[in-house]
Amino acid sequence: MKKQIKEAVGALCTAERIVLACHVNPDGDALGSILALTHVLRALGKEATPLSADGVPDIYRWMPGTDWVQQETAQRGFDLAVVCDSGAMDRVGKKVMAIVESAPQVVDIDHHATEGVFGDIQIIDATAAATAELVWKVIRALSVAVGRPLADRNVADCLMAGIITDTGSFRFLNVTPHTFDLAARLQRLGAQPAEIAELVFENRSFASLKLLGRALASLQTSPDGRIAWAHVTAADYEELHADDAETEGIVSHVRSVKGAQVGILFREVPGRKIRISLRSRDGVDVSKVAAAFDGGGHKLAAGCSLDAPLAEAEKIVLAEMQRQLT
Repeated sequence: MKKQIKEAVGALCTAERIVLACHVNPDGDALGSILALTHVLRALGKEATPLSADGVPDIYRWMPGTDWVQQETAQRGFDLAVVCDSGAMDRVGKKVMAIVESAPQVVDIDHHATEGVFGDIQIIDATAAATAELVWKVIRALSVAVGRPLADRNVADCLMAGIITDTGSFRFLNVTPHTFDLAARLQRLGAQPAEIAELVFENRSFASLKLLGRALASLQTSPDGRIAWAHVTAADYEELHADDAETEGIVSHVRSVKGAQVGILFREVPGRKIRISLRSRDGVDVSKVAAAFDGGGHKLAAGCSLDAPLAEAEKIVLAEMQRQLT
């Protein structure tokens, strides 16, 4: 890991025009990671362009730097591309992927250890609770290289959002002593965990709460109670004038059913494939199910898409999940 971080720092120091990207339907870790790096790179005088194919969900618009995020760009000729928290290159979206691949060198920073690892420089650690932990290591090494501290309150807020999002406010099994150590460092820089947790988990739009209601109304469980699933239909999105970003966090409610080891949310996004979010506990590896449908993620949280009617997508994914549990 030290070698890869050193190589990444060298590439970041040399490059002048850098594009940063994260996965579609971004969460706090994906956005927090690219935004933290963007703050640091711009402080160094670099031209840093953060991209998110699905933009920025409303619940993350408080994060410093979100106004910099573009869904696509006509710019080309970037010296370097940095992709954070994506699991596989195609998870950044087709248009963004074309921009990333046009760069002569790509850095992959991720805590998803999947077969989709890519890039010329790979900073991958599945033991990290969030990609934000790995981005912090890069920022710390970059600070040493330039001879001055680069992390400020803005960087701390972005990385703390990543940690809080991917650990469920330090509730998930992926939390380690290092996670708490980093959170303490970020708090000393000004990030407030309680405030950020409230912004992420208790600051939802009216439409997002109505979508939660629709999803929970569709809630079902398998006969043995080990799988809980729900869906949001295209009609739900249209009637509530909602977008897919407003389903963020719903799958965690699905997984919270007593006795359920796996929670699955199916989203019939208008004009798109069926998007599927999977969450697990008790050691069930949902990344294997996502991988079966060319998706990505890690053991406790993964996602994929299917080009099929909603009912058929549910049937196919549930069958694969049952197969993994037997």
